[in-house]
Amino acid sequence: MARHPWEITLREFVKMVRRNYGIEIELASAAIVGSALSRRVGTEGWVYPALVMDPDEVMPMSVLRYLCQFYGLPAEDFGLDPED
Repeated sequence: MARHPWEITLREFVKMVRRNYGIEIELASAAIVGSALSRRVGTEGWVYPALVMDPDEVMPMSVLRYLCQFYGLPAEDFGLDPED
């Protein structure tokens, strides 16, 4: 089954960013950054990742958009609407 352009895995995202933008992202770091959408704030105000993303599962669109914003990448290059 064909996927939409925005339906990519974290591993594919890291490879695309390296190839298209020359930005080196460690897969483990991106997994933690991407999981920041699902986080808990501790009593001291510290933020702890609640989960670490599986690098080979298709990311939710909200996570892909967050990673684009975090790394300063154009959302439309990943099949996302730049207006959302």
